[in-house]
Amino acid sequence: MIIDSSRRKLAEVWTAVRRFLTQIVGRSRIWAILRGVIRGYHARLSESLGWVIGGIRAGSAYLEKELRDFFSWPIRKLCLALLPVIAVVAVVSLAVVWYLLYVPSSQVGARPPLDQVVYLDQGWGPAASSSSRQLYYYTPQGTSMLGIGLRYSWLVNLEQLRSPQRFIDPDHMRAMGFVVDAYPTDKNPDQLPVGFTRHYDAEARDDVLDITCAACHTGELRVDVHGKQVGIRIDGGQAMHAITSTRLGQFAPTLIAAMGATLLNPLRFNRFAGRVLGARYPGGSVPLWFDMAGVWLQFLKTGFRDRWYNLYPVEEGFGRTDAIARISNQVFGTELDPKNYYVGNAPVSYPALWDAPRFDWVQYSASVSQPMARNLGESLGVGARVSLVNQEGQPVPASQQFVSTAMIPNLHVIEHTLRALQPPKWPEELLGKIDPQKRDRGKALYQQHCAMCHQPCLVTPQDMAVERPGDQADGYTLWQINQIPADMVGTDPLAALNFVNVRLDLSMAGIDRAQLIAGIKTILDEQRNRTVKAYHLNATQAAGLECAEKQELDAVNLKSASIGEALHYLDIMLAKRAYIALGLTPEQQQDFNGGGALDVPQVIFQYRARPLGGVWATPPYLHNGSVPSLYEMLIPASERTKKFFVSSQTDYDPQRVGLAVSPAATKGFWLDTGIPGNQNIGHEFRAGYSGRPEHGVIGPELTDQERWDIIEYLKVHEDHPVQCAAQPLPPPPVGCPH
Repeated sequence: MIIDSSRRKLAEVWTAVRRFLTQIVGRSRIWAILRGVIRGYHARLSESLGWVIGGIRAGSAYLEKELRDFFSWPIRKLCLALLPVIAVVAVVSLAVVWYLLYVPSSQVGARPPLDQVVYLDQGWGPAASSSSRQLYYYTPQGTSMLGIGLRYSWLVNLEQLRSPQRFIDPDHMRAMGFVVDAYPTDKNPDQLPVGFTRHYDAEARDDVLDITCAACHTGELRVDVHGKQVGIRIDGGQAMHAITSTRLGQFAPTLIAAMGATLLNPLRFNRFAGRVLGARYPGGSVPLWFDMAGVWLQFLKTGFRDRWYNLYPVEEGFGRTDAIARISNQVFGTELDPKNYYVGNAPVSYPALWDAPRFDWVQYSASVSQPMARNLGESLGVGARVSLVNQEGQPVPASQQFVSTAMIPNLHVIEHTLRALQPPKWPEELLGKIDPQKRDRGKALYQQHCAMCHQPCLVTPQDMAVERPGDQADGYTLWQINQIPADMVGTDPLAALNFVNVRLDLSMAGIDRAQLIAGIKTILDEQRNRTVKAYHLNATQAAGLECAEKQELDAVNLKSASIGEALHYLDIMLAKRAYIALGLTPEQQQDFNGGGALDVPQVIFQYRARPLGGVWATPPYLHNGSVPSLYEMLIPASERTKKFFVSSQTDYDPQRVGLAVSPAATKGFWLDTGIPGNQNIGHEFRAGYSGRPEHGVIGPELTDQERWDIIEYLKVHEDHPVQCAAQPLPPPPVGCPH
């Protein structure tokens, strides 16, 4: 009985150590040797507890022989050589934890709690517990933080650095900018922040933290109403946390420090292990320690990698992230080939989600047209894992290729829930009454100066038959969004430039080019067939489309793909694999794709002009969040605030409609618009307007009264698109029949 129990404990410890080593080792031969040696040890130790000493001796001799063959070094010398390294690592780890424990953050600080949170009815009802709101907030997507399996039970039982309180205590999370509801619900029993949930991970054999789109696309505006601090919940709005930041006090460094303090402090770890293991404590403590240490080291390795490659030199701060860079670096750098890492120097604000399912193109550069492609890319960026290469850097077997943890059915459910989300309406009882005269004058000025770019129109029946036939049959309308050349609107160009210019090498993924071409051809053939039918094209015109399709297929280059192309290729393979596994019919696949939308992206140096319904609730403005208020959007760039303060709980200014430039918080992030990537240039109303938008000047200089009138109207503006004018199809490329 004692021997059996010892064997079980040894097996548990061995399993934990194996996971630990797998997480932290590289791909070198030395670790492959060590893993083989330890397996040999385990086999011998499991035979009999009385054979431990002999097994150790035999294993030591085996290890010495292997290492002597490889390095021509006795094991004694190797161990002696490693001792200083181990000592340095231990000292550095303790120093890092001490530094994170005792050095105060310059960016994160608690503010007085809100007296009230008001939920606006945006189509989901005014209650926190409404089913649509809860589904959007807490439906898992198959993600994990940075692709690392942080166990859910660890997060909910982890203590804060300087307090025995829970790390996820609502006030602690709110101080870091997360939105937390006032009470637990069935879908959020541990009262985690909005967008934090869990799913079972087969690799971790446990529930892991799952971060959903709601974490970054749910906002809360803080205002003073008759002396009370009120939070106005904006569903689908911009979050104001800094979840990707590596600055002290922010979420990720604080989490890593709390985990390190728990691992290095036996008393703290014992408390933690008792809560996590329950009845299995203390027997499972050693495996738990190794599992947690492995994940902790992975987090440290990720942070070190970002610093080593200087991946994100422009500080993102609160409410921003370089989304495209982080998706690309995670998927094509970390998961595939480090040579694909590129510098993310163009942070963008989290865009509002209401009406987005109706847009013909989404993303700031208007690059994606299919809802499933957009959502699949988002989940990969947040940490859904995908099988591309093994630990030796070789393509995984075909049976494992393009298997992702992204939960496709859940992405589909979330997308359909968002279709009911409406822009928030200006709450007069909280933010002040609307002046009807100023509003009416502002409406006329909006039509004169703003509508030409920001007014969407309804896609024509012919284009609906091509782009969204399923939605057309259901009566769901699609809006055509205006796409503006980046040099015309003149705003900071780096985000658009990176999307167009960065090139990625996908050759290590082992993608069968013929198979990929076949997948792309299926999509393009369907697009061509729909176009021929909808526009009643003749044989010559159809041949022109077929010629253009051939040119596009010939241009596919797996060794040099743009970010958009690389994501497109990967999405095709992932979706195909997932749909087969789910057993979806062609009709169900069309529904999952979004009303029959085809995954046909575009890569153009441009920015989209978003419709302005609910724009009052989305500060700061421009794609990079470099303009604090609507008032400053209407003045010359030379007069805009050059440096402004953004915190996790920045006050809302209902007069200028945006962030308060002189905030009440004392800790936060100074956004310096003089840094490339942060520039607040372009989109100017100023002298020198030629009568049409060019070089960043989009309208004449306005009087101050005109500015206030436009702002008053934008508080209540609603988008009611009219039918788009019928447009001829673009001509086929050079060399194709017309």
